[in-house]
Amino acid sequence: MRLKSVESSYLQSLRYDEVSKVLRVRFTDGAVIDYYGVSPRTYKAIVAADSHGQKFTELVRDKHKFVAVNRQQTRLAGKEKHG
Repeated sequence: MRLKSVESSYLQSLRYDEVSKVLRVRFTDGAVIDYYGVSPRTYKAIVAADSHGQKFTELVRDKHKFVAVNRQQTRLAGKEKHG
């Protein structure tokens, strides 16, 4: 996984693994969340966006299953997907 720090009031950093398609997000409140099934194209779009947080919300939040890595789930993470 490669770490990418981002300038955002919402997101602190992103880490993406192209093989497993897992996007790890560190939010500004300290929560760390793994999102599953994120395509390389989606990751690149978030990194390239003028507003990383807005693009993340548009493409990932509430659209992918996720797990809180540091046992601190945040309201910023989105609604949990089941199934």
